[in-house]
Amino acid sequence: MIIVSREEVAVSSDRDWAHEAAFDDQTMDAFERRLARARPENRAQYLRVKGATLLGAGDDAALPVAISLLHRVVDEYDDFLQVPWAHELLGEAYRRTGELDRAEHHFRTCLATADERRSGTSDVTELLIAEVLLEKSQPEAALELLDDEELLTRLRWNSNIYRYCLARARAERASGGDSTPWSSEALRLADDNDPQLPHKPSVGRVRTSTEERAELRRLAQVAPESRRRRFRRRL
Repeated sequence: MIIVSREEVAVSSDRDWAHEAAFDDQTMDAFERRLARARPENRAQYLRVKGATLLGAGDDAALPVAISLLHRVVDEYDDFLQVPWAHELLGEAYRRTGELDRAEHHFRTCLATADERRSGTSDVTELLIAEVLLEKSQPEAALELLDDEELLTRLRWNSNIYRYCLARARAERASGGDSTPWSSEALRLADDNDPQLPHKPSVGRVRTSTEERAELRRLAQVAPESRRRRFRRRL
């Protein structure tokens, strides 16, 4: 039997307070009181964690609160890890609200504020920018990012490779290129249920929808007068 002291329980509970997904007035008041008592060097992290938690809750009503918290990180702090991380989260948030110019701005600022090791980034931020550019009907600009050799080397997880192939297929078709190999690879990955990490089967797993699969099947059909682009990397 493992005996846990009340002090250890208190520490564990204290570490989890920023991960609470509630955002009612009482919860947020309690969050601000705890934040005020936290060490100054940890406050940016708590703001980012709370913002990320609300962003990941899937509740559109939480978005304004998440955005406000994340803006405090980038506006009030100079943390090498938390600032680029918050910018990338803001990009995701504004993408969900349909504010694509703001989304692109924050994704690009994420890269601009990250250090040489890309600390605080997902390591595939260029892919996120390309997805936004496609939503803005700028396929050629998206292809410039998708052609980046360094981005291709960072596509470790099937979920990211799938997103890359989907974005590449869309960009190729919209610009008159050949979407077939990319869409076919995306469909293959969508059907691959083998976990990349057996002890964490959800990591890297591709999540798609019926509508997305139908789109990929259309993109897998060879478009007339398409010009084939050379594969930069065999996925």
